[in-house]
Amino acid sequence: MKTIRLTRRTLAALATLATLILSPALALAQEFVKVEGKLADEVPAGPFVAIAYGFIWIAILGYVVYIARGVGRVRGELEEVRRKLDAAGKR
Repeated sequence: MKTIRLTRRTLAALATLATLILSPALALAQEFVKVEGKLADEVPAGPFVAIAYGFIWIAILGYVVYIARGVGRVRGELEEVRRKLDAAGKR
């Protein structure tokens, strides 16, 4: 138990130390740099959005079909149980 606590404390201390050491580097990495010249071409978002919506709707449709088939199977089994109960009750 003590070795686990020691390990957790050691990891916490190392994480804190790494954060303190890397903080200046993160601040320098976020420095603003003015862009000069022609900007890069932008990728049109329309096709990607259409593909994403299409994928989601196909997934939803597949899920609905899967659930409907399961409900149909359960209804068939329920009807079979009802028939067997009716047949057993008539005897």
